[in-house]
Amino acid sequence: MPNLDGGHYFLTVLAPIRVDMMIDPVIGRSRSHREMLAQKLALIATGRQTAASPPDGWLSPFSRNTLNHLARFVIIDRPAFNGRVSGDSLIGMARGVNPLAPQPVDRLGTPFLLFAADIDAPGDGDAALRAYTDQLWATMQNDLKVIFGHCSGFDGVESAEAFHAYIRRCQVETTMPFNDYWPDGLVVGDGKLPLGALKPAAIVAGGAILIWLAALFLNGIFAVFGARHGFAQWVATAAAWGAILVPPLIALALLAAYVLYRRILGLGMKPLPTARDSDLPSVLKSLFVQQHFTRFAIEAQGLDDAALHARFGAFLGAIKPGEASPMQQPGEIRAPAAEWTR
Repeated sequence: MPNLDGGHYFLTVLAPIRVDMMIDPVIGRSRSHREMLAQKLALIATGRQTAASPPDGWLSPFSRNTLNHLARFVIIDRPAFNGRVSGDSLIGMARGVNPLAPQPVDRLGTPFLLFAADIDAPGDGDAALRAYTDQLWATMQNDLKVIFGHCSGFDGVESAEAFHAYIRRCQVETTMPFNDYWPDGLVVGDGKLPLGALKPAAIVAGGAILIWLAALFLNGIFAVFGARHGFAQWVATAAAWGAILVPPLIALALLAAYVLYRRILGLGMKPLPTARDSDLPSVLKSLFVQQHFTRFAIEAQGLDDAALHARFGAFLGAIKPGEASPMQQPGEIRAPAAEWTR
């Protein structure tokens, strides 16, 4: 289930960062694209995403659309170093290995910009990706031009079509997506493989091969001792016929195993179904209801039945749980204000 799973598309992009120098338009000095890119990413607004965020902080440019649940930029300068490759100390001493001598370390020929996004994709993954890149270009193309302008191959990208093509060129397959919108568990149905017809065939094929191998063994023994009785002739005939019939039988068994293997791979590549209300607008509405219901539960402590019933009706009228609006705004941790009759 690469890229597309559970009604979400998991986009992973690795764009090589340019290694030539450029002139900083502000200070007029030569600077690297990697340095300028890091400065740009550090200055991108992150929105009001924590309780400590300023209430008037600028929203993230990614909050201008309601398609991405998560979006992230990361500069990758080098592979992670996991330490020396260890070995047996005594064997290393016998081979004259110097533990203080440095071992080869993996390096990248150029730094990379990682762009990762988790977006809604209720239908076709390719169509969802195109809709997302078009939305990005329509809502934050100025930021995208600056960010990806420090990457190789971005020259000449001036339209949504060209931006989509660039993203596809730099895209790598997401092989382990993360999807957590199944609060009640995933109904997978019958997970058994269709092995009913293969079991008898496997038993017959296995039995025939065993009989043939036994016939070959006995035929060899009888040949050594020069046996010519009826059973020896029957064994020789079985060995001869087995040499004709068993290879095609083995070929059919291997073919059946390959078909089963491809079937298992196909089931593994099949995306999981879309969870109910797992699109971003529904999630934002849920967060909105959750925050205000917490407030309602606190305020309603100690009310009698009639007052509680009236207050809850007013709460439902203000919050409108079954409607898309009002809802939590993208990029914000606090729900917008809502009032109901006290």
